[in-house]
Amino acid sequence: MHNILPEIGIAILAATALGFLFQLCRQPVILGYLVAGALIGPEIGLKLVSNPANIEVISEIGLILLLFIIGLELNPASLLSSGKKLIFVGIGQFVLCLLIGLGFFALLGYPLGEGRIDAFYLSLFCALSSTAIVVKLLYDKFELDTLPGRISLGILIFQDLWAILILALQPNFMNPKVCLVAMALGKAVLLLAVGFLLSRYMLRWIFARIDKTPEMVVAMSIAWCAFMAGLGSWIGMSMEMGALIGGAAIASFPYGVHVTAKVLPLRDFFLTLFFLSIGMKIPFPDVSTLTMAIVIVLFVIVSRFFTIYPILSLSGSGRRTSFITSLNLAQISEFSLVIAALGVSYGHIEQSLMSLIIYAMAMTSVLSSYFIKGNHRLYLVFDGLLSKGGWPSSKTVQNTQEGSNQYPIVLLGYHRSARALIEKIQDTAPDLLKKIMVIDFNLEVLKELGDMNVKGVFGDISSMDTLDHAHVAQAEIIISTIPDMLLKKTSNLLLVKTCRTLAPNAVIVATADSAKQLEELKKCGADEVLLPYTLIGENLTWILLEIYGKNK
Repeated sequence: MHNILPEIGIAILAATALGFLFQLCRQPVILGYLVAGALIGPEIGLKLVSNPANIEVISEIGLILLLFIIGLELNPASLLSSGKKLIFVGIGQFVLCLLIGLGFFALLGYPLGEGRIDAFYLSLFCALSSTAIVVKLLYDKFELDTLPGRISLGILIFQDLWAILILALQPNFMNPKVCLVAMALGKAVLLLAVGFLLSRYMLRWIFARIDKTPEMVVAMSIAWCAFMAGLGSWIGMSMEMGALIGGAAIASFPYGVHVTAKVLPLRDFFLTLFFLSIGMKIPFPDVSTLTMAIVIVLFVIVSRFFTIYPILSLSGSGRRTSFITSLNLAQISEFSLVIAALGVSYGHIEQSLMSLIIYAMAMTSVLSSYFIKGNHRLYLVFDGLLSKGGWPSSKTVQNTQEGSNQYPIVLLGYHRSARALIEKIQDTAPDLLKKIMVIDFNLEVLKELGDMNVKGVFGDISSMDTLDHAHVAQAEIIISTIPDMLLKKTSNLLLVKTCRTLAPNAVIVATADSAKQLEELKKCGADEVLLPYTLIGENLTWILLEIYGKNK
């Protein structure tokens, strides 16, 4: 492990260079990472990284942090709001894809029986989609909280559960036993119960004593993630599943947005190494391997539409949601590589089959970047073709943001002016409180807002990531009532610039200390600027004039 730091340095430099180049060419950055991994790797590249296992160790942290963040943003109520359709598609997609794959790959000549189960393994590989790729791309498009995004996430969670079950049963694929299935399910229930009990009685107590220090909240959350990941591994499950449960266990706490915003840069760094590690595994291709990889890619895309689209359509999700969800999940999972590697070590499959799945995964990773980026445009093409063929879509407009909790009015901080505003609205227009979201660091303030049925989010108003994940981009009115002298590490000027970048069409109201600052704020994008001291002066003047007039 002595050469791990130089190899990480080489990997990051290569990823940055290729990522920058591909972005200039308006190509997916993920493709740049894959190419960078292939160029510096030991298979077909320059062999600048001689031990890819070093990179894999670091990249696994990226997957753990990714699953932890998914858990943090996992809203059981939102998932359950999808109802039976999510359960049906979560189970039906995997089972149907496995059955279709068995028949398809057996027809292509892959063995199934007599001590060889290549067709079964290929079916498993193709039935799972990539959590890392889908979640990252949907995050970048801010579509994770849309209806197709939530259903995609729900299906991915079901697939992760399937993958864990596969890993538990894989050593006995040649001789499967029912007791192993029960044991795997029992471990999952045990991990879930331990995570929620500890978070409720121990973690809540710890957070109550450190919530005045935001940095400690983040540090404690990452420590909790590491603990749950280690616990998952210790009881024989995956670290990723432990991290997912760890995030879900504290999702009900008011710190989720803040922790997510702070952990995201770490996650992105480690996920970059993850995609690099995939590129390093790509072997030198031959014509037959590339041809079969293309066939597998086509099968994955078609099978998603054969298994996901009809189930969602029959359950009433609508054409747009069914199409976009199917398209979002048209790739091969990183879990498939883990299953393939174990399959080779168990002697179930040959190394050539693993090389084949690596190429297929690399291809679907690249295609998914384009598919998810243009999913709505592709849907319009699809809908137009069906309409011309005699199957017009419903006249009812489908809202892809259905069910997402967006607040048109956002208050940055909850100081005296904001408190006075909320109290005035409570007295004069209480229905308006449902449309307001307040972002603040003070947990007591958030509890107070909750008692008034006002949405409160724990977070740093100076962080663009926090504002992003609080969906400030969807706001119609953004208000900053705190003067600069009371703001820490930011100013009204910086807040206006950040909010104008995130929400170019929103009405932004800021607070100034002087007339000079008012002009600066207006130039940077503020629509309205409050001058508290000027307002106080004007009111005092009227009071004095009124008293003077009476006395006179």
